[in-house]
Amino acid sequence: MVEAGFYLLTVLMIFSPLLILQKSDDPPKRKRAYSFIIVGWLIYISALSNSRWLEDFGFPPRIPLLIVIPALVSIISYTSRNWILEAISKLKDHQVIYIQSFRIAVELLIYGAFLNGVFPKRVTFEGLNYDILVGISALIVGALVQKGIIRTRGILIWNIISLGILSITVFSFISTYYFMDTMSGNFGFVRLPYLFLASVLLPFAVFYHVISIRQQLMKSHLS
Repeated sequence: MVEAGFYLLTVLMIFSPLLILQKSDDPPKRKRAYSFIIVGWLIYISALSNSRWLEDFGFPPRIPLLIVIPALVSIISYTSRNWILEAISKLKDHQVIYIQSFRIAVELLIYGAFLNGVFPKRVTFEGLNYDILVGISALIVGALVQKGIIRTRGILIWNIISLGILSITVFSFISTYYFMDTMSGNFGFVRLPYLFLASVLLPFAVFYHVISIRQQLMKSHLS
């Protein structure tokens, strides 16, 4: 059940950028390019998982170097292109914020994986992972933005705080797997579908924060 949940949520998040691509200057072209990128990324992730190379939790830390950092660099580069900035400007502020509520499902799946012995308690919302608060707040902040109660400054502050909470979550995983010996012999995290947490779900959380921040900065620049 938990594994199926990871697969399902991963598929949903992969399709979520279609909302943005549909508003681009050339939707068919942008969708083809995105499909090529995401298929290539999934093949890369699958190859890494099957190679068992990620099962070495020594230094340098392989998941941050081979997955997290490349994904973050790609996100920054991808969202800085003129065509996507134009597409972002056509989105409603609250739409991007509401999407972040998917993190409630992420945290429930992480907790389910903990109950199944895949993840340690330390990386759940009963440990150092407070990311479920971002998912819940996305519903509240999104509604307040939609009603015009929260505007540009508030949205920027929410995004920055949320990224800070996400950083704590990432630290909880890295410190648990690379600085402690509590997960010795447990390789579930580096195998599919659990590897989608670091390779797809985390990057999309960052992606939509970057989108929202760029959206608000463009508004500030125009005003």
